[in-house]
Amino acid sequence: MKRETLVGILRETGQLLELKGENPFRVRAYENAARALEGLAEEPEDLLEAGTLGEIPGIGPGLVTAIAELIHGGRLALHDQLRAEFPHGVLDLFRISGLGPKRIAVLIRELGVGSPADLERACREGRVAGLGGFGEKSQQKILAGLAELGRHQERHLLSAAQPVAVELVARLREHPAVTRVEIAGSLRRWRETIGDLDLVAAVALARRAEVAALFTGLPGTEEILGSGDTKVSTRLDAGFQADLRMVEEEEFACALHHFTGSKEHNIALRTRARQEGLTINEYGLFRGERRLEVGDERALYRHLGLAWIPPEMREGLDEIELAERGSLPDLIELADLRGTFHVHTTWSDGTASVEQMASAAAQLGWEYLGIADHSRSAAYAGGLKPDRVLEQWREIDAWNAAGRAPHLFKGTECDILQDGALDFPDDLLLGFDFVVVSVHSRFRMSREAMTERIVRAVSHPCATFLGHPTGRLLLARDGYELDLDAVLDAAEGNDTIVEVNASPHRLDLDWRALRGWLRRGRRTSIHPDAHSTHGLSDVRYGVGVTRKAGATARDVLNAQPLAEVRGWLEARRARAGERLAGAGR
Repeated sequence: MKRETLVGILRETGQLLELKGENPFRVRAYENAARALEGLAEEPEDLLEAGTLGEIPGIGPGLVTAIAELIHGGRLALHDQLRAEFPHGVLDLFRISGLGPKRIAVLIRELGVGSPADLERACREGRVAGLGGFGEKSQQKILAGLAELGRHQERHLLSAAQPVAVELVARLREHPAVTRVEIAGSLRRWRETIGDLDLVAAVALARRAEVAALFTGLPGTEEILGSGDTKVSTRLDAGFQADLRMVEEEEFACALHHFTGSKEHNIALRTRARQEGLTINEYGLFRGERRLEVGDERALYRHLGLAWIPPEMREGLDEIELAERGSLPDLIELADLRGTFHVHTTWSDGTASVEQMASAAAQLGWEYLGIADHSRSAAYAGGLKPDRVLEQWREIDAWNAAGRAPHLFKGTECDILQDGALDFPDDLLLGFDFVVVSVHSRFRMSREAMTERIVRAVSHPCATFLGHPTGRLLLARDGYELDLDAVLDAAEGNDTIVEVNASPHRLDLDWRALRGWLRRGRRTSIHPDAHSTHGLSDVRYGVGVTRKAGATARDVLNAQPLAEVRGWLEARRARAGERLAGAGR
């Protein structure tokens, strides 16, 4: 069982127990176990087999038994029992902004709400406003949250889709009739959210029934939506529709290209093909009735007089013009990263110590790691007061003095206060190697006020990075109302780097805005916002969307070697000191 599935079931179990009004300690046990599993460097199955799973903080004997039940049997009896006690759609209520278990329990008990549709009807009828502790304002917020959920209900996070698709491909490759199979669609283009899972396989016509039978019988298949000689569609219990297209070997490259898309890119390529006297479709590239040999996508582009265009860039923008001129960027690769910044530890709300995070970074082959725990206003996240900051600095200094790798940079994720001031005094900020400035409160300020707030923050001499610049949570919350161009202008003027927050729940800055930022000649930096050792690997999602924006390794600060990064940070800190001194601050 995938780690994500284990975590999801444990978390749902805790939520359902809370809806039942169970003992809060029991509820928290399931949430704590889910968080502990998210933060593991090792696989839960390996720890279970070694008999050491119970040694992980947050996982007591009862949870070891539950996790073993899931790993060995694929199900948790308590979870199944709880799901049966509540309407099928009740868990979707947790996806609505502003609703927690206590409020959901009231809605179920008082109004019989069992799904988002039930809740919307109750709101439209004014029944939610009449409940104690709710009122008209809460009712309007819930309706806004329902509208947001409705816009996204057929979409899935990139991080949720990828492991499911990879597993499907692996199972298909085991069948001897499948000579080639690849992921296609928006997942191959690294879009931040995904609709259906698209797979393309080369299978001889005579053997497609066998492959269709394999595909429709895979574990996790909930429903067969259709099955024919060229396409098989299923509904998975993970919530995805999976579409498998089967083509002949000589058709594979063109089919893979066609079903990778995007629509705009494909239209532009077909137009170019017509100008060359060619026809292109999912079955091949033709000059008249003659099929041209297209062994792979590179050959397809070569026939059209173009350099190969990476899938991430196939969005119908200017990629074809760049390919025609031979000006496509040499896109950044995951292996180019030398380290990262913006990671959290147990000093604030992380699940791993400084040493554990550093060791995990070393295993990734990184030269450096930037520790950025929360500042004092983030009390909900264990934000550090100045005296605690100094304690943490001593730990980091001791690590570096011992010559251990990777090199650790002292940083903070410093809250941007309501007026745009930073959460620490200037003299303390100057002691950090880097400062990530981020908004964590008062998300619903007016466009003008939020813009002014963030502009002031990124203009501070000590602001090294702007963290999760628009504050969006994919499929859950839109970004703040703000003039992003004004924020980026201010960041550029202060040489503040706008991060790509690689958490798959954020992927912020959005790749479209990032594309414009890079074309200003500015750099970004890919940060996982990791709260666990496992979370460090989220940088791969940041690399994917940064490639979509056309970034090269030189465009990304944390793709540079330690000496260059250290020199840049030291020079920037020196300039900040001079500016603050000159301003009399």
